[in-house]
Amino acid sequence: MADYYEILGVSRTASSDEIKKAYRKLAHQHHPDKDGGNEETFKQVNEAYQVLGNESKRQQYDRFGQTFEDAGGSTQGPFGGFNVNFDDLSGFGDLGDMLGQMFGGSRAGTRQTRRGNDIATDIEISFLESARPLTRTVSHRLYQTCTHCRGNGAEPGTPIKTCAVCNGEGTVTRTQQTPLGMFSRRAVCPTCQGEGKQAEKPCTQCRGEGRELRERTLEISIPAGIADGQTIRLAGKGEIPPRGGIPGDAFITVHVAAHPQLRRDGNNVRTSIEVPFTDAALGISQRIETLTGEIDLDVPAGIQPGTELRLPGRGFPHLNGSGQGDQLVTVTVTIPKRLSRKQKNLLLEFKQLQKKKLFG
Repeated sequence: MADYYEILGVSRTASSDEIKKAYRKLAHQHHPDKDGGNEETFKQVNEAYQVLGNESKRQQYDRFGQTFEDAGGSTQGPFGGFNVNFDDLSGFGDLGDMLGQMFGGSRAGTRQTRRGNDIATDIEISFLESARPLTRTVSHRLYQTCTHCRGNGAEPGTPIKTCAVCNGEGTVTRTQQTPLGMFSRRAVCPTCQGEGKQAEKPCTQCRGEGRELRERTLEISIPAGIADGQTIRLAGKGEIPPRGGIPGDAFITVHVAAHPQLRRDGNNVRTSIEVPFTDAALGISQRIETLTGEIDLDVPAGIQPGTELRLPGRGFPHLNGSGQGDQLVTVTVTIPKRLSRKQKNLLLEFKQLQKKKLFG
């Protein structure tokens, strides 16, 4: 398989956010449910993200490459690189503890709970919808528990037996020659994949995987105040891993369509209105758009160009707390480019009155 960084199209110095962004884009692009999707590429993208999206696994991958999982809990000593599972040194008394401390070994369990792949999808809502709570449904294809064998991988009515290779341990012992002598380490059993058991007759529907690719409709609750590009995480709503384990998560990226008159500024809403210079001088009530519909806005007499009028509590609700933003209305004063003779005379008269200080 290609390098995980190449699969995601990021550099080896990419930040966690850059890796996550690249994953979501590629997962959305290659998902088998989409036109032009590619299931094999989708699997590779998910596999790469499972490693690079986990800081600990990423560090091991950067050090050991794609064989990093075989290096679990080990480090490279002054005598060259070798993998040692120090659980197997327990029979050597203090030697196991000593070497574990020297080479960074651990006594972590050999069996690990499998976790399914995360999934990513996108939905679009309107600007006004983003200001209130709502639900949306999305349909997609993903790996779910096999309906025929109910996830155990065996044909119904047939037994599941202890693995003959590892005798039910889920691991096998491998011995390796090092400059310090022969060292043994444990590895996941390649026959049962660490399960310690095998179906005598694999399920005919899922071929023993315990999962199948099928359609699912998911209802998503979108909180009021969500902004364009924000992502909702649904724990446990991702794919089921092969032969049991815990499902991954679902990441729903919300896209908010633009509004012709309103725009978002944090939790505030901004808009602008044009007022003729005569109305700016005399005052006017003007109809404006808000998140909850149109209202009449009182523009006070004598308002100056560029003035902002604040409407408290008419913005977006705070997504992670109480309170609500405001609506800010910028007033633009328009001046006519052409005047009639009568209009000019009236303005000249007004100008003369100003000179006589009849108007302050």
